[in-house]
Amino acid sequence: MKAHAEKEPVWSEAALDAYLANPRKAVKGTRMSFAGLRKEKDRHDVIEYMKQASK
Repeated sequence: MKAHAEKEPVWSEAALDAYLANPRKAVKGTRMSFAGLRKEKDRHDVIEYMKQASK
């Protein structure tokens, strides 16, 4: 994650969506036990929540 953050310190919605869908594929070397959110609506809801919470 640190190497990824150095390369891309700000996450776009598309990058966050890809990460939430499949963390291991989106960020090489990630060893999270979280497999990802398969449903597009679930990922959208998480991203919208994060946008609102960060205001």
